Amino acid sequence: MRRLQESQLSVQALTRLASAGVFLLASWADSRHVALIAFQGALLAIPYTLIEALVGRPQSAGVVPREWDPESWALRAATAVTVPVAAIGYVAMSVALPQTGVVDRLLVIVPVLMQLPVEALFWSMAVTRTRRRANLVPQLVAAGTLVTAAVFAATDLRLEVAAVPAQVAVVLSALSFRKTRKPGLLASLRPGLSYCVAAGIDLAYVIALPAVAGALAGPAAIVVLRAMDLAFGPFHVALAATTREDIVAGREARFRTKVRALTVVLWAGITVVVLASPWVRGLLAEELAAASFTAVALSCAYKGAVMVSTWLSTRHMIRAAPRTYLVSAIGSRAIAFAGLALALLWVSAAEDLFLQLVVAEALVVAWFAARMRGPSSATLVTLRQSQETS
Repeated sequence: MRRLQESQLSVQALTRLASAGVFLLASWADSRHVALIAFQGALLAIPYTLIEALVGRPQSAGVVPREWDPESWALRAATAVTVPVAAIGYVAMSVALPQTGVVDRLLVIVPVLMQLPVEALFWSMAVTRTRRRANLVPQLVAAGTLVTAAVFAATDLRLEVAAVPAQVAVVLSALSFRKTRKPGLLASLRPGLSYCVAAGIDLAYVIALPAVAGALAGPAAIVVLRAMDLAFGPFHVALAATTREDIVAGREARFRTKVRALTVVLWAGITVVVLASPWVRGLLAEELAAASFTAVALSCAYKGAVMVSTWLSTRHMIRAAPRTYLVSAIGSRAIAFAGLALALLWVSAAEDLFLQLVVAEALVVAWFAARMRGPSSATLVTLRQSQETS
């Protein structure tokens, strides 16, 4: 149990369980606001991705100035992006759900903003304290969210802010007050700027993919994409856990791990179940049940290609200089976006779309493999020090 608590597998599982639990409670007890809860779940991807890029990845790559206190720097980085995240969330709410009022939009945005310092503390405490203590930050927030959501549902309170009590309690209990050198707000963003740009491009592709799918193959393609995400839910939990484990460990991360092996097993097992059982596909969505065997098989292959490209991208990020990785990340997304642009010319069915995605992702894998053949930043630093010593 202790090893499980110290792994990112438990962190990812609890976090996704809390998100799914709040959504289910809203659909049962507060159907009027279930759309707000669903959209809030999408907005929560912003703090997870943004703080990992601004704090976790620079720490993993070893580009943070040593004189900076990690926890103070992480909190300042989270503070510096609070206003932009609030503006993006408010505008997105206004566009997606124009019938909502100002109060509704603020209630949705507040937990998203509170997740910024929560994620910042997790990543910084992974360096300054034990993994057990760092993992407790997101784990306690997830557990507290579930408990608070159950109480709010029973007392007819708004579930949009169910996470706030746990977020506030965890942040206040984890704050450190060390009198060490603290960077300014803008300076705190500098180490993670390259990774933030790369993460922003990734998010743009994630948003563009379902939009292009719907435009080319109809609404059914969007439903198939979402249904396949639900089917591969355990796989995505394990894949996210491997990524965060690598980032936390930095250059000491090993490629052969039990969680990585579990990810491969989950991908293979879910692929077999989805392909062999029409009942499972029908349980997830009627559109998935109606999809051809070829489309489903190609979708499963796409998941496998994403798994490999994610692992290569993370290892390359840890070992390469920030600007080198930024070039690699931009190149990989250029390949992916070029695939979507090419799809506009010939794709008219789900089978064609997934074939295009598989080919593009295979090219991304080849791109990262080629980029990783060059010397790493750690090797370059060692060579430079040797030359200076000579």
